[in-house]
Amino acid sequence: MKFGANLQEAISEEWKSYYLDYDLLKKKLGKAEIEKTFTERDETEFVEMLDSNLEKVYAFYKATMNTIRDEIESCATEISNGEQEALSMQVKINQVADDIARLKKFSRVNYTGFLKIVKKHDRHTNYILRPMFMVRLNQCPFWKDNEDNDALLIKLSELFSIVREGDNTTTAACPVSSSLVKDSTVFALGSHRTVIKRFFVHTDDIFELKTHVLRHLPVLVYKDNDKLIGSKDIDPAISTLYLDNANMDTYCSRVESTQNSQLIRLRWYGSAEGNKSISVERGTLDDEDRSEAKDKFVIKDKFVNGFLRGEKVFLEKAVKKMQSSGRTQDGIKEFTVLVNSIQKQIIDNHMEPVLRTYYKRTAFQIPGDGNVRMALDTDLCFIREDSDLFPNELKRRQRRPENCWRRPDADINFPFSNLKEDEVNRYPYATFEIKMRLGPNESEPQWVVDLQEGELLEKAYHFSKFVHGMAIMFDTRVPLLPYWLAQIEDDGKHLPVLPAQQAHPKPKIPDERTALLLNQETTKPTYASVLKKSISEQEPAESSTSRTVQSKTDIVLPPVPKKVQASIKVEPKVFFANERTFFSWMKFSVILATFSLALFNSGDSVGKICGIMYTLVSVSTMMYGAGLYYRRRELIRARLAGPYDEMVGPTVVCFALLFAVGMNAYLKFSYPVTLK
Repeated sequence: MKFGANLQEAISEEWKSYYLDYDLLKKKLGKAEIEKTFTERDETEFVEMLDSNLEKVYAFYKATMNTIRDEIESCATEISNGEQEALSMQVKINQVADDIARLKKFSRVNYTGFLKIVKKHDRHTNYILRPMFMVRLNQCPFWKDNEDNDALLIKLSELFSIVREGDNTTTAACPVSSSLVKDSTVFALGSHRTVIKRFFVHTDDIFELKTHVLRHLPVLVYKDNDKLIGSKDIDPAISTLYLDNANMDTYCSRVESTQNSQLIRLRWYGSAEGNKSISVERGTLDDEDRSEAKDKFVIKDKFVNGFLRGEKVFLEKAVKKMQSSGRTQDGIKEFTVLVNSIQKQIIDNHMEPVLRTYYKRTAFQIPGDGNVRMALDTDLCFIREDSDLFPNELKRRQRRPENCWRRPDADINFPFSNLKEDEVNRYPYATFEIKMRLGPNESEPQWVVDLQEGELLEKAYHFSKFVHGMAIMFDTRVPLLPYWLAQIEDDGKHLPVLPAQQAHPKPKIPDERTALLLNQETTKPTYASVLKKSISEQEPAESSTSRTVQSKTDIVLPPVPKKVQASIKVEPKVFFANERTFFSWMKFSVILATFSLALFNSGDSVGKICGIMYTLVSVSTMMYGAGLYYRRRELIRARLAGPYDEMVGPTVVCFALLFAVGMNAYLKFSYPVTLK
């Protein structure tokens, strides 16, 4: 679908007059497209019209944003003074939340429209407008994400909490250090059940999803104890470092969902440099729903490297500190056993840092109530952390110095443009997780069900950041791939990315006209289509070289990855293709049957014999085509992987036809008189 049609569908009728007049600007460029002429006067008129639209959009955006702020302040004042009932106030706050989501969509659609029309202008005219227009666009930053959006969300969360609870309880603020080491609740068998669901979220729907969830759950505001008092953040940066060995035993056990498989990782908020609250976690997979039982303890940055090498300095200092603080002997013993157990598992299995994930998390939860918790992870990146882990790797890279447990060139500098393209993978979507604690016969809250069935979420069964990152970054080495990588489609294209959100460095293209707007399409991509492109881009260049060198050296290459079989999506065109194949066989059979009947009815004795042979070939071909059609139809309906090809049937038909033609020639020339 063209952008003009997409724009008409996205326009809010109430704000219709404030949108970019894309059709008028496109009509202005019609002269250049059709007549191939675009004078300097035409260029001046087009630029003035474009700038007028930009001013219109920016002015409306600022006015609407100011109105929203005033409405929020008005709601806060009315609530504090008790001037309105809770129900009417909730309706008013809901309207404000809707306006914020609409304004976000308004800015995104108009930004895309400006880029589209400038790209069309530069392609069809002799003038290059992009550099000048980008300077002008930066002066009207209606499209930029800024801290004002977070402030609005925090304020909305507080208003919804007050109305929902009927008191002055505001949004919960939790320290980063404490939230980092959240203890998982263990429920008595049969008393409660934990339900975990994961979803993919398109980047265009992130803000709308936040405003939707805020109506039911407040956002958690994180206070960083290492920063100034009062600093708040609703989406702190979280980094997780995963450990595995050269055989990728941890990955294989997780991709196969092996029960009781264990995963060791290090997780921290913000920068790792000098971080005093790095959590060492060991997650044990409990069941097929991928809920985990976690063992964890906190360690300082300066002790991590020694801990991974098997040193006991951290444990000795921690035990002394616990003894001086008055901890019980049982607590100290339990802590000692846990630290030794995790350290021994790392040393015995030769585990090293292999993968790091970086993302920003927005958490939603009613303080003190763990029945429904939600987390939205954005700006997700996967970074390779292995350093000389694989002995058969041709191009070895020392990503980490010898005495460093993490690579120093990647911290929280998103989008990590300083790293090489095969060192980092920027995930094209956000992930959303819902955790619910329900009774044995308790059903999910209706608003949660409605959210799952809406258009904002795409189900991601058993999605794991660790498994996905390993499969993407080590796709030529892992022996198995997760099932969701088998469901790859190619029915979408990339959306335009705002300059502030660009994850990849700009490509080096000599033509200045297309450098900014490369691959800027408007169709919303599916998860699988973007993933397919990411996989193809991330394939290491040395894989082909390694296979060439294998015949000359003793290098042992890793096994070729095999995908787990998954159900195949069947479109109507597949059935139509099967029918067309049957009609082709039927056409051939009818033509051959017509020829054979004509030869039988009007020919001599040789003609009658040959007519019978051609008729047998025709009837046999018709029956074969019908049988092939029904067999393939059943395979398609059952969504089986095949086989759909057929080698024997066409070969037999060809030889039968060749035999009939040869017999016809033989009889005609051998018995020209006898059979007359």
